[in-house]
Amino acid sequence: MPQPHVHSFYRTWFTTVDPIVLFFTVLTCIFSPATILETVVPRSIEPYNPLTHGPLLHQAAALYGFCGIIYGVLLRASPDPKVWRIVQAATLGVDISLLATLYNLLRLQGRTDLSTWHGGDWFNMLFTVWVALIRIAFLLEIGGSEDKTKKAR
Repeated sequence: MPQPHVHSFYRTWFTTVDPIVLFFTVLTCIFSPATILETVVPRSIEPYNPLTHGPLLHQAAALYGFCGIIYGVLLRASPDPKVWRIVQAATLGVDISLLATLYNLLRLQGRTDLSTWHGGDWFNMLFTVWVALIRIAFLLEIGGSEDKTKKAR
């Protein structure tokens, strides 16, 4: 089946990197949920409680798994650029929500000053900004499609 004319960077990121990241996120949510919780809420503020946090993190694992299937399977199966754009626009909404949530958690903890951030805070914020910028670039057609690049030569 023909693939949409998507630059190879975006194709690789959306159909390979995104699903791999999500696969490991799913595994962590299921097998080490305390680790996931501690990336957003320090143990000193709210230690992991399997009765209250466990079910929520297992549900999050299911949603991350669903997203991974959409990226790794649907995008590979669909030649329709509209599908790719819809998936990335929806995911950008998730990325923006995650950034707002991360900021709000830091604000509630009194840690909006960058000097108070922990390694996990930096990783979460920078990685989420990075993937959001990739999605924005794709939606704005920055980098162009391989088809347009070939026509320009």
